[in-house]
Amino acid sequence: MNHTARRDFLRLMLLGGASFGLLPACDDKKAPSGATSGSPSGAPATASGNSDKEFQIGWSVWTGWMPFKLMQEKGFLAKRAEEHKVKIKLVEFKGYMDSVQAFAAKKLDGCAMTSMESLQPASNGVPSVAILINDRSNGGDGVLVREGTDLKGLAGKTVLLEEFSVSHYLLNRALESAGLKEKDVKIKNIPGDDAGKAFLTDKSVDAVATWNPHLFQAVEQGKGKVIFSSKDIPDEIMDFLVMNEDALKANPGLGPALTDAWFDAMGYFAAEATRKDAIDIMAKGAGSSVEDFEKMLKDTDLFTDKKKTADFLEGEKIKGTMEKVKKFSFDHDLIKNEGFQIGLGHNAKSQLKFDKSYIKI
Repeated sequence: MNHTARRDFLRLMLLGGASFGLLPACDDKKAPSGATSGSPSGAPATASGNSDKEFQIGWSVWTGWMPFKLMQEKGFLAKRAEEHKVKIKLVEFKGYMDSVQAFAAKKLDGCAMTSMESLQPASNGVPSVAILINDRSNGGDGVLVREGTDLKGLAGKTVLLEEFSVSHYLLNRALESAGLKEKDVKIKNIPGDDAGKAFLTDKSVDAVATWNPHLFQAVEQGKGKVIFSSKDIPDEIMDFLVMNEDALKANPGLGPALTDAWFDAMGYFAAEATRKDAIDIMAKGAGSSVEDFEKMLKDTDLFTDKKKTADFLEGEKIKGTMEKVKKFSFDHDLIKNEGFQIGLGHNAKSQLKFDKSYIKI
């Protein structure tokens, strides 16, 4: 299992009516399905270079991706698409991994995904280009313990987490920072939501790697302490808009239209006069109350600034970060291509690259 459950759990929480303990089991092997707003099907989306081609971009409900709903609702995407002479359709998926699988099958021209998932389609032959960073976790993921504040105290303990997920990666980095290795702890594989719930209800559970709301609930209730979080590894748990490079080449207006529309939405969100309306639209799109959506935003840094985003996309920080993610993926057999390379810049010769050229500053 991967971090699908994390995305799907938060999607369910935002949609309302789902208690924190009612996370459905994830099935990573199911065929791409569950798309709303016109699920793509048939031939690969990048097959045609026709100017009448409608390019399809997949996304799913997640705090950092709700600006896609804002782009749509406020007409930012339609305006930019017309300006750049390109047809674009946003395809909302009910299941996050369904969208990633559709991108990997070349049924989508682009897809919103995490740093970890971005390696997998690329390592399997999809020429992938990250043209935007949407957000980063800033405290929303963490290692929670019953007692103590020293990471070295984890040695010998059983840690509940979801294997091969962002929580697993986070624990790996936490142990590394304390001079420990995974073999120094006992990992018990359990859905991340269940891990957080177990910590809150079972005093025999000493440590978990999970996410909010479990983190702040445990702290507020005096049941535990967060001894390591995504704040300690800034820019490592993050989300991107990843494009099939063939689609970008098929219509030069595609990338700029998407990035322009994203920053139109970010400007609307950031401006004091329109922020409330932006949050109302995004919360409604997620099926959430504004209050709950605001809580999610607290630990999610949206990339609202063009220059910061562009600098980040081709900076040394992201290069180092992605090498860490790649190492974790290799070490845990999530990718197997020994020659897999990650590149920076428009002219990089690699299966996955980060390219700021589509952002007009």
